[in-house]
Parts: sequence; structure tokens; C-alpha cells
Amino acid sequence: MFAWADNTYQNGKIVKWENGTYATGSKKHPTNNWVVYQLQGADNSTYSIARKKETKPEMQAGDAVQYEMKKSNEITVIRANGKKQTYQVVGHTAAPTPAAVPPQ
Repeated sequence: MFAWADNTYQNGKIVKWENGTYATGSKKHPTNNWVVYQLQGADNSTYSIARKKETKPEMQAGDAVQYEMKKSNEITVIRANGKKQTYQVVGHTAAPTPAAVPPQ
């Protein structure tokens, strides 16, 4: 899909985006806005990711991306146009595990 990324990147997809806020610690401006994306990973896990300087969506639902976990709270995303950005992981939902089928 993307020829420029090395093997440490995995394929993913932006499922949706929504506006969110984060605390600044300032009394004058206690919160700021940011865009929170839902990134579905290769293992069907969903990551909520955001970047403080991104207040308008730069990715849309259905966009194919490649991603790499940098730290437990950082993820690097390469979009289809080749632009690379580091996002903060603000939430994670593990892939659902299939229910065990009792033996018959």
C-alpha cells in the first residue's frame, strides 16, 4: 500500500473523527480544542489519537494510514499523501475476543 514505510509500520484505517477538548492547566484558558481520531489498527484494536495543534480534521473516515507505536502514549501516523505526524494516544479499546464455544 505505502512503499516508503519500513516494516515497523502497520496498516490501519481512520474510522471517524470528532472534536474534543484537553486541559491546559491555565486559569485564563483552562481547555483547548483538538480533533480526536479513531484509528482502527491491524489487530482490530481502536486507538483514540489527537494532536494539540490540530484543531481542524486533516484525515477523514475511511482514510488508509500506516502507524507505529512510539511509546505507550505516542503513535506516528503516515497518511496516504506521505505526511507523517506524531499523535498522543488518548484512549485504546482492545479488539474483542471471540467467545469460547463450549465443547459438545
